[in-house]
Amino acid sequence: MLIVIAEILAILIPLAGFVALLRNKQQSESSIRLLLTSLGCLVMNIGALLMETAQTEAEASMAVRFEYLGNALFFFFFITFIIAYLRIRTPKLPIYCWAVFECLVAVIHWNGKIRELFIGHYYFVRHNAFHVFTAHISPQSPLFFARNTALLILLLAGVVYSAFRMKRNKLPAERINLFRLVGAQFVLAAALVLENLIKPDLELLPVFCSLSLLSVVLSMLKDDFFGVTDSGHEWVFKQMDNPYIITDNQYGYLDANEHAKTLFPSLRTLRQNDRIPPEILTLFTANTTHFELGEEAFERKLTEIRKKDALVGYGLLLEDDTEQQKYVRLLNSYNSRLQIEVEQKTEHIRKVQNSIITGLASVVESRDNSTGGHINRTSVIVHTFAYKLLEHPEIMEQYGLSKRFLHNVTKAAPMHDLGKIAIDDVILRKPASFTDAEFAEMQKHPAEGAKILRKVLREVDDEDFVRIAVNIAHYHHEHFDGTGYPEHLAGNDIPVEARIMAFADVFDALVSKRCYKEAYSIDKVFSIIEESFGKLFDPVLGAVFLECREELTQLYAEMETEQRGTL
Repeated sequence: MLIVIAEILAILIPLAGFVALLRNKQQSESSIRLLLTSLGCLVMNIGALLMETAQTEAEASMAVRFEYLGNALFFFFFITFIIAYLRIRTPKLPIYCWAVFECLVAVIHWNGKIRELFIGHYYFVRHNAFHVFTAHISPQSPLFFARNTALLILLLAGVVYSAFRMKRNKLPAERINLFRLVGAQFVLAAALVLENLIKPDLELLPVFCSLSLLSVVLSMLKDDFFGVTDSGHEWVFKQMDNPYIITDNQYGYLDANEHAKTLFPSLRTLRQNDRIPPEILTLFTANTTHFELGEEAFERKLTEIRKKDALVGYGLLLEDDTEQQKYVRLLNSYNSRLQIEVEQKTEHIRKVQNSIITGLASVVESRDNSTGGHINRTSVIVHTFAYKLLEHPEIMEQYGLSKRFLHNVTKAAPMHDLGKIAIDDVILRKPASFTDAEFAEMQKHPAEGAKILRKVLREVDDEDFVRIAVNIAHYHHEHFDGTGYPEHLAGNDIPVEARIMAFADVFDALVSKRCYKEAYSIDKVFSIIEESFGKLFDPVLGAVFLECREELTQLYAEMETEQRGTL
């Protein structure tokens, strides 16, 4: 009875970790690997519990299969989690080969004859004291022993490297996390030694795996184990046109974009949490806002990064101010260039404003579980559609369109769902279809988006762009026959920019997998859109959109290939 209670407790640890990690809003590569590690530990301990409660050898044999499946998942994702967290550069081929090997051995466990050939003969003995089945292999395959030995070597190497990093690291919080990681790996290494050399009568490895997982999961949930760079702002960070550096609250290096690494090559050699070099630290602590590096001038903007009112880091933006400084120096001598300089600065301000707004839209999207990548894809669709419209001068004239107008539509497209920032997370992140009341709440986001954009863009001089952005946010859910929302406009009463946006929004929603539906094929989506001419869509614009089939098919094929390559 005691051994069963202990195993139930060992199940609760990975189960709690799995649920907590699943609910965590800040998902990163490391947290996903730890999530799968928790899943593997859960399956392994369930298999061990089934073994301990088995009444027949057939039931015990089935339990062994589940136990090894969880064992394979646990060790593969735990070790790859350590590699990712410590930022150890590892060739992908060995990782892929290891994954294939673990899959094959897991499959072999489900076939008795093949299992005896490659692993050995399992026999089951009921323990005299605890009256539970225990599994034994005779003779044990060298393959099985070699696999466990390789795991032991990897874990011991991880202990040594983590301890080395812990000794070099000067940041207290990071030292604590590394200490816990060392402890987790040491517990697993000890369990493997116990399992393979001492070979105790009872199966203790699953319990040890749960204990090792406990400290790592607690570190992630309590101490911000993965730092401040794993938030939904990652997309914004990569899109910035200026150098940007992130540190923790002790000025330990966390990340930097490519512009910053080009400006400061020493950043390329830093590992996470290394102390930043003095010449960069000066930029974080300096009182001045303007400085020069060689022939380039920059304006320094420092932002505190906070989490639950606690200071967790700093973000340093170096805005390129070279042209502005050149303007100040040459103002008296080159009055003829004044207008050019002003236009360049104005365009720069527009880019910053657009980057902020688009970044805000991306943060909104990061709250929505069902629309990952929707902003990027719809923007590209609108861009493709706009180019196709330029090939039809008669339609351009009929609708009063211009190249500048279509350019503004393309720029405004990423902001179309900005109003979702006003929608409750419970509704926005719901992994199922909406109730009538929830859908009614969701229908408020177009009007909210228009309201937000009017406020945010009130200082933008380009009135045409502001009008287009507001109209797209407000009316992109209107239907041509008047059955849409929020204003129930119909036909030409719907601004043409919103009618253009509607094609991109619906197309990507249909062709993408959502929590409440599977992805439709591109051919089916085009058929649905064509059948909706005059109902949902403007039929004249729709005829042009159908001509985008080849470009959009190629676009989604390339995006699918790129997505697979990142897995």
